[in-house]
Amino acid sequence: MNQDRRQFYRIEKRVALEFRILENDDDFASHPPSAFKVSPYFMLQTQLREIDAEASKLLKVLTKTAPSVAACLKLMNTKIDIISQTLAANNRMGEDVKTELVNLSEGGLSFTNSSAIAKDTLMLVKLIFPDACLGLLLHANVQRCEAIEEGFDIGISFLRMPETCRTQLARLIIESQTHEIKTHQHVD
Repeated sequence: MNQDRRQFYRIEKRVALEFRILENDDDFASHPPSAFKVSPYFMLQTQLREIDAEASKLLKVLTKTAPSVAACLKLMNTKIDIISQTLAANNRMGEDVKTELVNLSEGGLSFTNSSAIAKDTLMLVKLIFPDACLGLLLHANVQRCEAIEEGFDIGISFLRMPETCRTQLARLIIESQTHEIKTHQHVD
């Protein structure tokens, strides 16, 4: 995790965190992230963000050749985003989800747990960001487990994260940084 601190910007973020310990490499390979039960709205948001990432590449090309069509498609995309956010907000996946403060980067996260988890333990991790209506299902490996007053400080690194998930996480971190900077500017 020390190397992660140098490679990735870290933020403190409130998330809903759920994980499942996996027994071995075979168990890891046979349990895709979809093994977690998730709300259809969670899946809707995840799928829309993946489609959005693919569409943005095509829109860049289209903007050069047919700017009017590209502008219309961007408006339609915004309309779909608003509808999906409204659906997710009305059936908010975070309403009954308990959130906790974690230290998060693109490479992994650290969190407090009531019991120890051995180093090199493989796990499936479900992260829900209620304020962003975003959820990620990721594979991870425990890098450290240190006893602290509240239990144990667990540090994990994400494994084989799909690029779409990495992009979504990076976007969320940048948005959090921007919000933090604006908040500090208003306080000063």
